[in-house]
Amino acid sequence: MSAPLKSCRALAIALCWVATASGYGAQAAEKTTKPAVKVRISQSAVSARSTILWSAQELGLFAKHGVEAEVVYLRSSPMQMTALSTGEVQFAASGGSPVLGAAAAGQDIKIIASPSNRLTYDLVVRPEIKEAKDLRGKRFGITSIGGTVWMAAYLALEHLGLDAQRDQIRINAIGNQTILAQAVESAQIDATLLDPFLSRRTKSKGLPVLIELQRAKIPFTNTAWAVSGSFFRERPETAEAVLKAMFEAQAFITAPANRNSVLQIMARHMKLNDLALLEDGYQDLLVGLERKPYAALDGLRNIQRIMSTINPKASHAKVEEIIDNRIVRKLDESGFIDGLYRKN
Repeated sequence: MSAPLKSCRALAIALCWVATASGYGAQAAEKTTKPAVKVRISQSAVSARSTILWSAQELGLFAKHGVEAEVVYLRSSPMQMTALSTGEVQFAASGGSPVLGAAAAGQDIKIIASPSNRLTYDLVVRPEIKEAKDLRGKRFGITSIGGTVWMAAYLALEHLGLDAQRDQIRINAIGNQTILAQAVESAQIDATLLDPFLSRRTKSKGLPVLIELQRAKIPFTNTAWAVSGSFFRERPETAEAVLKAMFEAQAFITAPANRNSVLQIMARHMKLNDLALLEDGYQDLLVGLERKPYAALDGLRNIQRIMSTINPKASHAKVEEIIDNRIVRKLDESGFIDGLYRKN
């Protein structure tokens, strides 16, 4: 595409976003009558999966439901859990793994919704690896020991009938997704797990995808809305208001008419100008979203099983007490969630 055409397309997208977002903001202002309750919501990931939170904030949906939300970025998931325990933040957009780890350590914490309950990574391998058995004796790159990609790696190998120890597969902690992509491209490692939008880039460089974990449907609490147990007991109405805003943002994201607006939100927060890359991230986000985001026990139990191999305390955590789906059930049975999608 020529530079002038790209500029015109970008301008059109921007204008579309301004019109749509302004409309949402106006509706939010009209419906807010009570003084807003102030809350802080943390995030540690700057990826497509954070788009729900960004959209709820930018479209004025928290204000619409009576909440003045401040979204703060914390460098890591453990920092998020610490901030929840001290009351510095009231909610966290996190993964199931850090929540379970915090609960195993004695922290009073609840998962009150989960928009993504399946692993969505692609297993990217070097060209010489043609089938699962070829992974034996190879180097498997992950982000960090104990993290989400680490757990996903063990679950992926298990799905393929492999065992890291028995099959002498070396699990190497290397760094974030971008570093992992570079490492498998340069043959520093033989396999890794990448978000689909990144794996499309590596595939174009001759690196095959051995398995798409989204298709494997492996239960896993990929994204969790977490809240401190004490706050949830004391302010259930605020927790409900926050989830209403999140669910409305999710419905907005999935409506085809709002695609350009969503791409603009993603571009701003992810600091990306590559429209093709943004489009890939947007499509991946749509595939992984649960329309009715109940937190699933089987996903958290899979995390518990893998985590227990390095943290014996994790095996004693009662996952059924960490998950609390009461608000999601209430909003589902009342027709609130279905109503959001009828609007779109």
